Amino acid sequence: MPKRLFAVFAAALTGITAAVQCLTPKKAAALSFTPNTVVQSNAAVLYNIDVDTIVYEKNADMKEMPAALAQIMTAVITLENCSDISGDTVTATTEMFAPFYDYEYQSDLRYAEINAGDTLSVEDLLYAMMLTSSCEASIMLATHFGEGSESNFVDKMNAKAEELGMSNTRFTNATGLYSARQVSTARDMMTLLKYAMTVPRFESIACAMNYTPSRAAGLGKTDKWNWKHSNTMAVSGSDYYCNGVRGIKTGNLQEAGRSIACKASRDGNNYLLVCLNAPLNDSDGKTHFYHLEDAKTIINWAFTHLSYETVITENTELDELKVENADGVDFVILKPKTGYSCIWCDTADISSIQKIKSFDSDVVRAPVKAGDKLGTLTLKLSGETLTEIDLIASTSIERSFWKYNLAEIPGFFKSKYLRRSWIIALILSLIYIGICIYAAVRFRMERKKCPQRPRQPRP
Repeated sequence: MPKRLFAVFAAALTGITAAVQCLTPKKAAALSFTPNTVVQSNAAVLYNIDVDTIVYEKNADMKEMPAALAQIMTAVITLENCSDISGDTVTATTEMFAPFYDYEYQSDLRYAEINAGDTLSVEDLLYAMMLTSSCEASIMLATHFGEGSESNFVDKMNAKAEELGMSNTRFTNATGLYSARQVSTARDMMTLLKYAMTVPRFESIACAMNYTPSRAAGLGKTDKWNWKHSNTMAVSGSDYYCNGVRGIKTGNLQEAGRSIACKASRDGNNYLLVCLNAPLNDSDGKTHFYHLEDAKTIINWAFTHLSYETVITENTELDELKVENADGVDFVILKPKTGYSCIWCDTADISSIQKIKSFDSDVVRAPVKAGDKLGTLTLKLSGETLTEIDLIASTSIERSFWKYNLAEIPGFFKSKYLRRSWIIALILSLIYIGICIYAAVRFRMERKKCPQRPRQPRP
């Protein structure tokens, strides 16, 4: 019984949620466009922060190893589990670094010159990890906030991934080093990145250009601990410099190519980008940073060709419907309940968006109130529905007393209620006539049984 009750409750809750979603009009949406150049990364997602939507994707749900982009989750778990990142410290031990000595792909390792015995604040370690992909920093944080075990920390990473709805993601380590079982997708990593940007201190750390711990000078490590961000797109003069780009994380694995996650802002427009598994080398076997090249191409394309366009406003007059029995004006103008805007590419014709109108009824009768729903506007592109918007009356139309009553007269004689009244009246009349005939017959029969006395002459 409790299970059945729970099932009924869940079904009801789902229905209510769906109803609320249906009642909530979509004011802005987006379409996915494609750059006019080749993107070498296996998967990519470009997200517009301002309108909260993905505007470009390539193999967004293909599973890939996230490489050091997994350290974004390491940073999130650390920040959410540490109340004082500048005061909490961690001391490196030889045991923490043991897994790196026998790691198969040594070129994957990124070091921040942190040695056993070094003590750094959590804040220092976050900068080292996010700027340089430091394997030492990530394992130190994982051990410290995993209660002495990286495995415990990874459990927290996976729990967070599930909470965020990253259904195609599985973490097996906090460093982002090779593991065939550590997989994610560009869409899931974008989900993580969007969330990470809301975590206090994450963005300021992940987008810093360089950082040196305050204790570096006292230890004589100012040169060694002068950490610079690995994303050279943010470095003026770099071959891959891209105006407006900041941070956030790069990564590479011999078995999973190069990856990048970054933020870009220009002229009030803001984007987040994730690219996964770009080739390590060109066709001649030479080292090539295709992940930076892809990121620069996609971002420049977005800033050049994408803009926020209004397809229809809430004041647009779309049609008019005749109103029966109206007092005065006998038609009502229809307009959309809400406007509709989207990110649009200037290489596409915005007039190709179809505006399909449908009406709730063929006949509109007065009175009509401004805001009454009289139909639906469906916007479509290439057969795909972008959104549906209620069509509403733009003004109120009162009902004419005389028009209404005159119009009702013919209907009165044709109504089923009148026919029923006639039938009932006929039946009652027949019953009445029958009763009368019966009474007359009885009266005559009674008179025959009792002959009348002769009348006496009057004196």
